[in-house]
Amino acid sequence: MSAKAVAALVGAILIIVMDCVAGLGLAGGGLALAACSHPVTITTSASSSSTPTGGWPEVGDWSTEQVTNAAIIAAVGQQLHVPVRGWVIAVATAMQESNLHNLGDQGTHNDHDSLGLFQQRPSQGWGTADQILDPVYAATQFYYHLANITNWQDLPLTDAAQRVQKSAYPDAYAKWEDPATTLVNAVGSSGSWAMAIDLEHCPSNCPTILSNSGGPTPATPVATPQATANRDGGCTAGLVALGRAETWLTAWNSGPVPYLSSDDPTTWFQGYRRDCSGYASMALGLPRPGLNSAGLAARGIPIAKNDLQAGDLLINPAPDIAGHVVIFDHWTDATMTSYVGYEQAGDGGTHHRTIPYPYFGGYQMKPYRL
Repeated sequence: MSAKAVAALVGAILIIVMDCVAGLGLAGGGLALAACSHPVTITTSASSSSTPTGGWPEVGDWSTEQVTNAAIIAAVGQQLHVPVRGWVIAVATAMQESNLHNLGDQGTHNDHDSLGLFQQRPSQGWGTADQILDPVYAATQFYYHLANITNWQDLPLTDAAQRVQKSAYPDAYAKWEDPATTLVNAVGSSGSWAMAIDLEHCPSNCPTILSNSGGPTPATPVATPQATANRDGGCTAGLVALGRAETWLTAWNSGPVPYLSSDDPTTWFQGYRRDCSGYASMALGLPRPGLNSAGLAARGIPIAKNDLQAGDLLINPAPDIAGHVVIFDHWTDATMTSYVGYEQAGDGGTHHRTIPYPYFGGYQMKPYRL
């Protein structure tokens, strides 16, 4: 199949035919797949317009074919509701195993009976040769095995990849984390992480991803340097922050991390304070144990309500426990009167919930971007 044809497949419909998949969902931070006796067909919510006309362009030293395969891996992850961190792990693994080429039998150069993007082996139960050479099937199998690793999101990338692949070179995946992040940055918004254009401000701020034909989506504002989510002009920085925020929903004995405002290091979780600003610092990848709300506001840049996008913060920088921080996810509708956000609060710890703008009870908060 040509790269152009495969790219069209990613943008329109993913056909995942498996003998052992009936249900999809997130459980305990992973992907839950129930057994069944019949194959199923899963379609994405992404439209064909998400894929550039003529196929994916080259990204750096990565060819159209390689970028297309990365796009397939990311799109499957999106369809299975795998956090963005999982997409990066999967793409990095495929970089190490096949250099993002869908390799068939290499004859005398073959490593046993390894095939495909992830060099999966029919003799080891990964599927038939034809199935493994289907990039959608191969990516789905990778995510299935990844999801069965306890707390995989908390592991270094190379450790998570190794537990899936069981490679003779367990540390080899680490060097691909930055290149994989770059490719996910380039292709990741082809899936339904991006909402409809009238509800989501990321498309207008990140046209290099969401309108891969080279310009912003019609009828949206032109991007400015201040509006972009990171120095590469992509939305992945925000999505990675949301992926980290998601982990605390199930990280404490399979439940949300309890709220506690304390300077005692023995009470912290993963090295971060368990209050709202410690949680936001964790999600943004800031140094442990995290800034307080005033520190986050001082580090950030005030932005307009209309510019809010995934990974931005709403902050009240009042001192001590009078302040608060919420991680913005997306607007609930075009009225911008409420939004979905991640927060660490005293009424149950980690939340991912709908919040009236700017916050419950008329509590005042202002939007910032770090």
